[in-house]
This record gives sequence, C-alpha cells and structure tokens, in this order.
Amino acid sequence: MAKSLPSSRAVPDHTRVNEASTILKRFYVMERELMRTLAVWMIDTPPVELKAQLAADMWQTSRHADELRTRVLELRYPRRDVDKKYDADVLALCAEVAKASDYRAFVAGVYGVILPALIADYEAYLARTDALDDAPTVYALRHILADKRAQVERMTVYVSESAAWREYITRWIVAIGGIDGEREPLPKPEQHECFGGAAHRIPAEVQRDPRFRPALFHLPHENKYDTAGAAAWRRIEALDQRVAMQVWSAISHFNEIWAAEIPASVMWELPNETWDFYLDLARWIYDETRHSFMGYRAMQGWGWDVPALSPYGNALYNALAPMPAKQRFALLYFYEEGLLRAGTKQIEIKILESAGDDGSTHDMDYDWADEAIHVGYGFKWLRYLLGDDNAGQAELKRLTDEARATMAAYVLEHQADANAPLAAYFERIYDVIQAQIRDIPDDGQTFAWQPVVADEAVLEQL
Repeated sequence: MAKSLPSSRAVPDHTRVNEASTILKRFYVMERELMRTLAVWMIDTPPVELKAQLAADMWQTSRHADELRTRVLELRYPRRDVDKKYDADVLALCAEVAKASDYRAFVAGVYGVILPALIADYEAYLARTDALDDAPTVYALRHILADKRAQVERMTVYVSESAAWREYITRWIVAIGGIDGEREPLPKPEQHECFGGAAHRIPAEVQRDPRFRPALFHLPHENKYDTAGAAAWRRIEALDQRVAMQVWSAISHFNEIWAAEIPASVMWELPNETWDFYLDLARWIYDETRHSFMGYRAMQGWGWDVPALSPYGNALYNALAPMPAKQRFALLYFYEEGLLRAGTKQIEIKILESAGDDGSTHDMDYDWADEAIHVGYGFKWLRYLLGDDNAGQAELKRLTDEARATMAAYVLEHQADANAPLAAYFERIYDVIQAQIRDIPDDGQTFAWQPVVADEAVLEQL
C-alpha cells in the first residue's frame, strides 16, 4: 500500500490554478469590453469635465485589463488562449451596458452598478485566494481596486438618476451568475422595460458641451472661405506673435478632442483585433483628451470664461464619422505625422518660451512627446490593418487621398453654415486680451511660423 503524510492544508477547489484562471479571464474580458465601451461613450458625452474623466477611467481600465490578461497567461502557461472563446454571458452583459439611452444612464449603469459589482467580486476573490501561492494576482487586484474605488467615488454625483436602467443592469449581472460567474445564473431580464435596445453605434455627429456656442471650426486655417474670421484673427497676430501663439495653442489644444474621438470610434468598430492594438489606442485616446484639457486649463488660468470665448468645433469628427474605421485611422495618422515631420511644435515651444508662458510651454512639450508616440502607433497598426507590403502601402495612400478629398468637400459644403464663421469669437477674445496684455522684455527673437494645413493642396483644387 502506498504511503504519504497528511495534506499540509485544505485547498478549496475554486482557488486552484484552472479555476482561478477561468475567473480571471472573465474579469479580463469584462475590463476589456468596459474599456471599449467607456471609449465609445466618451464620444457621446458632451460635458467637458465628464468627457475627460471617462477617458481617464478608460485608460486606467485598459491597464487593469492588461494586468489581468498577463496573469491569466502566466497561470495557463504554455497555453496562449486568453483571447479565444470569450465568455458569452460577459460579452452579452457588456453589450447591454453600451445600449444606455444617453450618457447619464450610461454613467449611472457603469459607476452605479458595474463597478460596484466588479469591486465586490474582486474583494471576494482576494478573500478566498491563497495570498502566498497567488501573490501576483493579489498585488494586481489590490491596485486595481484602489483605482476602481476612486472611479466610483468621483462619479457619485451622477448615479442618482436612471433607476430603471440601473435595476436592469443589476438583473443582468445576477442572470449571468455574477461577473466572476461564481453564483447560480438566473433567467435573463427579457421582460424588463429596458430590454430590447439597439446595439450601440458610434454617433454620426458629435454633440458638444451645451455651455458652449455651437461651432463647426475652431481656427481660421480650417475654413479658407471664412475671410472675416481670418481678418479678425490677424488683429490678434498684430498685437504680437507671442500673444497669438498663446491663444492659438490654447484653442488648438482644447479642440484636440476630435483626435481622441476618432481612435475611440475605431476601437469600437474594430472589435476583434489583437490586444496590443487596443492598449495603444487607449493610450492615444487618453493622451489627446489630456491635450484638450491642457487648452481648457490654460484659458481658465487666464481667468477666461471659456464657454463664452473659445470655439469648440465638431467639424473634424462629423466629417470623418461616415468613413470606414480604417480610413478614419489613416487620416488621423496623416495629420499627426505631417505635424511631427514639419517640426511645428518645436517652433511653437520657442515662441511660447519667448512669451514667458511657462504653463503653455510645459503643455506643448508634453504634447510633442505624446504625438511622437502616436505617430509610432499609427505606423505600426496601419501596417497591421492594411498589410506590410506594397499593396498595403497603396491601400493606405488610396484611403488617405480619398479621405482628404472628403474632408475638403465637407469644408466646401459647410463653409456658409450658421456655425461656421469665427470672427465673433476672435473679436471677443481680442477685447479680453486688450484688458490683460502686458509688456515683457523683447528678447529679439523672430519666428518663421505658420499653421500646417494638411489639405491645403486639396482645398486649392476646389
């Protein structure tokens, strides 16, 4: 008869490697889909501050998903099936969360139901796991929990609404046995008043914060037909190129939100790509939202009533939205690569330094660092999406040229829209500048700067 010592301790079945990795994979899929859903709803959320917070939480969520994915791979080594056979119940729950009727309901569902449920399931996992054997998971979940609790706390003010929607999402979580799948599943809430919503799609037109006046464009180089706007802008330039650059960089930064919305739309419409693609897009979205808030903060720092003074345009997103996702991505890369290649930001930094504007210089330097990363992302992932060969390069050129022509046609078509002229904005800004402008020592520098107009050649053909 075989012999052995008694077991050193009892081990619950659901803490073993296979069971643990199954639960962690459900967590990963939840975080992965939550990341994509936060990204697409960031587009459809008008209030500036809330939009920025959704983007920040989306990026944190991408990091959470990546940590969980890495841990599943560690536990299942040498198996590499973490991105295969996602749990259908978790996917169904996430699809329902995205069907919220508006951004208020979406925020209430995510921050009032989904995140508290995730927090509870993460805490339950920590309570039952072996803190020695599963120490890397314990470390990851403790840090993820800190982020999640802070996310919920920041959004408390928004979750008092949409009681029916919150109840509906709660019943979905119960129906799938909890996000961790550890409870007995119940029937789906198919009789609930919120059941049967249409699958979420990217918005055809983006809605801006209602505190701002409606605007299509934000600076005169976007609409060559707006001669009055260009003339009003030249009055600001005549004060001093330093002043003009301070204003230009703030307004331009604030309106970089479109460059976050486009990769967010791509992330949503391309749901089956490799994980690193989404991880890079999440960073791109977050960076561009940060850049937008750089401009907002700069104008607030001057004491400006930003909604009254700054245009907050939607033309760039609205013109791109009807294009296929890969084409949107190609044009975004074209614009960003052109700016980087032209060395525009380096010159802008020198002008801001000459103005003695430490805050704007600091912002622009970090912006430049981020944009270099984004160009690398675009180079890598367009080759992945289109092919790293002559045919892929030809397709990239075709998509870009066609998109540029579409953008130029959009400007032509909307040149005389009621929200297209910019003169009134620059006249109001001019009066504010006149009250704030100060004399500084002239450092004798002269600057050869002009905005990069990526599609000037195309516009000239119209």
